Amino acid sequence: MAALATPVSLGAFPKSALGTRRAGARRSRVSPRVRAAVETAPAADPLEDVKVGAAKLAIKLLPGEGGLKAIAGVLPSKYKNTFLGLIDSYKAQMLKATNGDEARASTALTSIFKDMMTAYAGQIIGTPYEFPSHHICIREPFDYYQMANAYIGSLVEFDRSILRYPERWTAIQQALDRGENVVLMGNHQSEGDAAFIPLLTEVSHPGLGESITYVAGDRVVTDLLCKPFSMGKNLLCVHSKKHMDDDPALKSAKMKQNLNTVKAMQRLLKQGGICIWIAPAGGRDRRSPDGTITPDKFDPAAIEMLRKLGTKKGAAKTHYYPLAMATYDIMPPPVAKEKSIGEERIVNFTGAGLSLGEELDVDPATASWAQGLPEDADLTQALADHLWEKVNEEYKAIEACNVPGGGAVPLPEGAVRPVRPPSVPTF
Repeated sequence: MAALATPVSLGAFPKSALGTRRAGARRSRVSPRVRAAVETAPAADPLEDVKVGAAKLAIKLLPGEGGLKAIAGVLPSKYKNTFLGLIDSYKAQMLKATNGDEARASTALTSIFKDMMTAYAGQIIGTPYEFPSHHICIREPFDYYQMANAYIGSLVEFDRSILRYPERWTAIQQALDRGENVVLMGNHQSEGDAAFIPLLTEVSHPGLGESITYVAGDRVVTDLLCKPFSMGKNLLCVHSKKHMDDDPALKSAKMKQNLNTVKAMQRLLKQGGICIWIAPAGGRDRRSPDGTITPDKFDPAAIEMLRKLGTKKGAAKTHYYPLAMATYDIMPPPVAKEKSIGEERIVNFTGAGLSLGEELDVDPATASWAQGLPEDADLTQALADHLWEKVNEEYKAIEACNVPGGGAVPLPEGAVRPVRPPSVPTF
């Protein structure tokens, strides 16, 4: 239930979105943090703090699993059964993680879920948070980032996990330190995907994971069960083409926010030193009828947008990398792609994998993938196909680590075993 990314297509933005700024146009001097506060400032309710505070106190005092289920019983109806089922699923996996130790599993469940319910209290009883185009990770007074690490990290079987090519993550960190940009483009498998880079690189590359900015779609900023996890990540919020017409009355506002998001991307890439993660496929990968999982095909327009923004005059030097994730079975998506909010949630205790491909040349004039193509070839499609092939190649090398109960997983070439980070509590 963490922040996830969704593809951005040029068709989802006004045609002027990528245009140059008009001569003489006044540049905004409002910082992103101030702008976010202004865009999300709610109408004051003099009793809101009292109500939310009372709810948080009740959550703190209610005992054990029974208390959690009592709290879940007051959730909105479309979430209540989902959350009750999630409590049972998470408890079963904590029993596996603790080798059947009932007391430790119950302690883990209660501690982690009380923290989550504290976050939900503000969204249900208080004024729901509205995400601006550029959202900055919220670490205080409540640490949403740490909440996600505890919840998702406790489901990761680190001694079966894989971090491939750590030296490439080092190169990314060095580029960011020089004020250059990095764009990670890859597949997307679970609601928790925004947590896996921080979790698997926290010890080897401190601070890198928590600095990443994720391109996030409609679901993770509107679904009640996702929102608190999304609040703990840096996000560039967009509305995808496939949801643009869900409510015609909101289309204009969605287009406006997308335009603001493109402007935020341009500003960040010009400033330099930012790492952006985007999943250009349109959603999470799905398991085939034969049980196999293959990264979904990428939207060429999403890739082209990031290529144009990163190579635009005035932007800091930008590096592009293909990134494969094997995270599907930790928080598997529904079999069918759902349009409605409030999908069933189940979890598994298993390994997770990241494999970072070689840096990608996105310039058709020099890139190997563009050589030998017909004169009338669609270069945008050719780049998308090449990127997908690289991600699929990396994915095949790590997918075995994500099979629940799959036994020992040998390390593939160039891989290390990520260390369980301090942000994941021990119970």
